[in-house]
Amino acid sequence: MKKLLLLLALMVVAFSGCLEEKPSAEELKAMMIESVEEIETAAFTVDMEQTIKVINHSETNRSLRTMTFDTSSAGSGVLNVTARAMKMTMITTTSSEETGEIVSEMEVYMKGDTMYTKVDGNWTKMPGMPEEMWDQQNQVKTQAELLNASQIELAGSEKVNGEAAYKVKVVPDMETFTMILNQQMGSMPFYAMNMTEIFEESDIEWTTWISKESHLPLKNHVSLGLTMTADMMGLPVNEMGDLEMEIESDSTVVYSDYNVPVEIVVPEEAMAAPSWLDMLMTMMPPPSEATPAE
Repeated sequence: MKKLLLLLALMVVAFSGCLEEKPSAEELKAMMIESVEEIETAAFTVDMEQTIKVINHSETNRSLRTMTFDTSSAGSGVLNVTARAMKMTMITTTSSEETGEIVSEMEVYMKGDTMYTKVDGNWTKMPGMPEEMWDQQNQVKTQAELLNASQIELAGSEKVNGEAAYKVKVVPDMETFTMILNQQMGSMPFYAMNMTEIFEESDIEWTTWISKESHLPLKNHVSLGLTMTADMMGLPVNEMGDLEMEIESDSTVVYSDYNVPVEIVVPEEAMAAPSWLDMLMTMMPPPSEATPAE
C-alpha cells in the first residue's frame, strides 16, 4: 500500500511539473512592451483580402444599384529600428465590373526623416517627416501599442513557424478600433463619421500570437465586418442618395527575424527623385501678372 501511495505521489509531482505557468493578461502585455522596446530589427509579411459593396437604395436601375470592389494585397518588409530605416513592397489587385482588374505595385523606403515612395514605376520623396511618422512605420511597435490599449484574453497555445506562442483574443475599445479601421481603410474620412455607432454595429475578430520565449508578437489576424449607412457616414441623402456601404476585411501580419542584422539601402534613383513639394509647385499655375492701374 505504501509503495502504491508513493507511486501516486511521484506521478502527481511529475504531472504538476509539466503544467505551464501562464502569465496574466496584464503581465503578458508588460512583457511584450518591454521586449518590443529592445528590438533592433524585424521582418514582416502582410496579406489582406477586402470586399466593399456600395449600395444606392435610391437607384432605380438594378444593375447600377450595387457596385462591388474586391481588393487583394500582399506585401513584405524589413525594419532597422536602430538605423531608423524601413523597406516595404506591396502588390495590390483591385477588381470590379466597372473597371476590371487593376494591379498596383508600391515600394516604400524610410530613412531618417525622409520617405521615398515608388508607385507604378514613379519615385517621389517626402523629406522632413515628423518623428511620429517613423513610429507609424514601425509595424511591431504599432501592433504592440494597439494590443496594450485593448483587453486581451489568453485562449491557449499554438506554434507559429515552429515557435511556441500564446494565442490571445483581443477586444479593442472604440479608439483602437478606429485606428485599425484607418489602417485598413485609410482613404476614408473617418473624422466626419459617427464612429460610436459604427463601432457598436461592427463585428471584429482579432487574434494575436505572442512568443512564449521572447514575448514578441509573431502573428496578428483581424477579421472585420461592418455596414455603414449614409447617416453613419455623415452623407446628405438628398444629394448623395440613400447609400449603404458593406465592408468585409481579413488581414494577417506575420513577424519574423527579430534582431537579425539587416542593412537597408535606399536606391539612388529614389534619392534623386523630386520631392512632393516640388511636384506640387510645378502643377500650380504661374501667378498672373498684375495689371497696372490706369
